[in-house]
Amino acid sequence: MQNFNRTRNIFLCLLAFVLGSCASGPVTDSGPQVTESFEILPDSDSREDVETLLDRASRSSPARAAEYYLEASRLLFEKGDQGSAMEILALIDLQELDAPDRAPILLLQAQLLDSNEQSRAVLDLLRPEAFPTLARLDPRLQNRYHQLRAKALLETGASLNSALELIQADRLLDDPGKTENHEAIWDALKTLPLSQLQAMAATAINFEVRGWYELALIAKANLTDPDRQLVELLKWRNGWARHPAASILPGELRVIENTASERPDRIALMLPLGTAAGQVIRDAFMSAYFGMQEIGGQVPLVRLYDTTDVSDIVALHRQARDEGAQLVIGPLLKNQVNQLQNVSDLDIPTLALNNLDGISPSSPLLYQFALAPEDEARQLANKAWQDGHRYAAILSPAEDAGNDFFTRKRNSFIDQWQKLGGIIVASRTYRSDYTESISAMMELDVSEERFDRLRQLTGKNLRYQPRRRQDVDFILLLGQTAPARQIVPSLAYLYTGDIPVYASQDVYAGLPRPAEDRDLNGVVFGESPWVLDLDSPRALATRSLFPQNSAQNLRLQAFGLDAFTLYPRLRLLSASENFSIPGATGRLHLGPNRNIQRDLTWTIITEGLARPVPD
Repeated sequence: MQNFNRTRNIFLCLLAFVLGSCASGPVTDSGPQVTESFEILPDSDSREDVETLLDRASRSSPARAAEYYLEASRLLFEKGDQGSAMEILALIDLQELDAPDRAPILLLQAQLLDSNEQSRAVLDLLRPEAFPTLARLDPRLQNRYHQLRAKALLETGASLNSALELIQADRLLDDPGKTENHEAIWDALKTLPLSQLQAMAATAINFEVRGWYELALIAKANLTDPDRQLVELLKWRNGWARHPAASILPGELRVIENTASERPDRIALMLPLGTAAGQVIRDAFMSAYFGMQEIGGQVPLVRLYDTTDVSDIVALHRQARDEGAQLVIGPLLKNQVNQLQNVSDLDIPTLALNNLDGISPSSPLLYQFALAPEDEARQLANKAWQDGHRYAAILSPAEDAGNDFFTRKRNSFIDQWQKLGGIIVASRTYRSDYTESISAMMELDVSEERFDRLRQLTGKNLRYQPRRRQDVDFILLLGQTAPARQIVPSLAYLYTGDIPVYASQDVYAGLPRPAEDRDLNGVVFGESPWVLDLDSPRALATRSLFPQNSAQNLRLQAFGLDAFTLYPRLRLLSASENFSIPGATGRLHLGPNRNIQRDLTWTIITEGLARPVPD
């Protein structure tokens, strides 16, 4: 009787607390609920429900009381009163219950801990030995057990074990549930290192587990080669037709697979084959074409059109369409792209290999892809801003009446920098007078003039220490490799070596020359991944057929490779602004005016070698 009275007193105190919190506490969406095997009250929205449940529990046997406490706790959890829900669960004497009856209570406790981001406590509560009859529980409770453990494991860094929990849960779910579950498995497996995936795929025995490892390997091993990803995915489907993921692929892989059904069968490739640039792009495009064939992928029928002396590109475009082309790639020359810009009825998708900056095409079927200096300059401005710089000094080549390349870069940088809120504190041009230009930019000449005046006034032989301006926190250097190799050491010589230098990619010659490029140590620039990736099998194969020895041609080569990568994926790019493709020129995505933009790889010269900037 004494124990009963004590329990009754605890109940009355807790009841008063609960009723107060139910009346004024917040109501929130609790997310997925633990489903119990009993129904007590049809109405779960009023505070009287909780009061009634607690009253019944106080007058029931321990086993029956546990059911009432569990339902009351669940109702309070739904109302957002997690503290009271946990207090009520603590009244349950788990030792009085069999393992199957303890399971829903432990699962609700784990859900309460999860809502408070106590992942390690969740794992401690949901130890496998605490659920000896897990396989005999209601499938919904089994699923909740695996889902809670998977989430807690992922949050504590155990990605592999998280994926394994989700794979176990998969057999308990219907198709709608599997869709979400497969996304979670995929997200967990993607975080694993390639070497770990390879080792596990080679040793796994379980059919479902090994199939998932093999699938994750497709994405991981071919991260920068979407064409090979597609081929390997189709091979996986053939070999794993009975695997659960074969019927419900993760969304990322469905996107890859869609390229096979949507790509055109006939392509017109329009290039100025009488120019060096046209030839490099053609060779790179065909290298990608034959590379796809070699790995067993499908390729379109390609017909080449020489646009070197074409004055009416619209007529040639119409001819290609009449001859069966389902997609046009090109033209390359800006004046020809300008002609297509004004045509509203192109009829078939067209990937122009140049762009008119800031101008929207008349036809929604015209996409623009370019190695535009303006794009690089804007990315330089964004990079410097993100790195915390606010005050820029610009050093660029003197204007050339016959070539506005660097002028376009400088003007685009200034425009973007000022849009961000940055300030240009100095801007100078140079020819071969590097030291004079640097001195003027950093006001070293002003410092020297002040010293000369002071010496004349005092008549004394004073000691001189040049003083540069202090309002510059980075320098933008535009220019070719040869001048840059002299300018950067000159900056150090002229008391400016402590200021970070960002540069246009033109400062890099494209091939490793550590002895010459040590003078560029510390310079940061944006580069095409292809120029930095000299030793991959794909790079070696392409360069064995079409060797290039300059940065400009290597970037054009990357441009041609990406034209092939893009041709089956234009619709996918259009479908989502968040969709992107790893390319040889950078990460590719669709921007304003149907311009395909490329995110460059940020690179720094270290010990004379170009290396990606560490994240």
